Amino acid sequence: MNKIKTVLFLSLCFVSVFSQKYYDSRYDYYDGDNLIQNTRLLKKYLDCFLTKGPCTPIGRLFKQIIPEVIVTACGKCTPNQKRFARKTFNAFKRNFPESHAELRQKFDPENKYYDAFEKVIANA
Repeated sequence: MNKIKTVLFLSLCFVSVFSQKYYDSRYDYYDGDNLIQNTRLLKKYLDCFLTKGPCTPIGRLFKQIIPEVIVTACGKCTPNQKRFARKTFNAFKRNFPESHAELRQKFDPENKYYDAFEKVIANA
């Protein structure tokens, strides 16, 4: 009986997560301008995403969804999240081009999705 309840619970969790139209909006108003203006903090997030350093709780969350965000070209991003992604990834590219290239390689090793992702966020 407990196995049935567990399977049912996990199924409901799976459906609720994958049926979302948008990512959680609680981070829509994260201070992205502060992040991109603070290169030390920006580098810490980049190191988190590349598994080269520790992650903050928000960094861990972002790291978990980055693969899907890139593959789907930010398909479940709100307009604010697209703007945040544009500002952040542009700052990565501008301030840390080698690490940005490494990030791109890590999350899109076959180079199939990243250009479409950049095109979508460029218009945000």
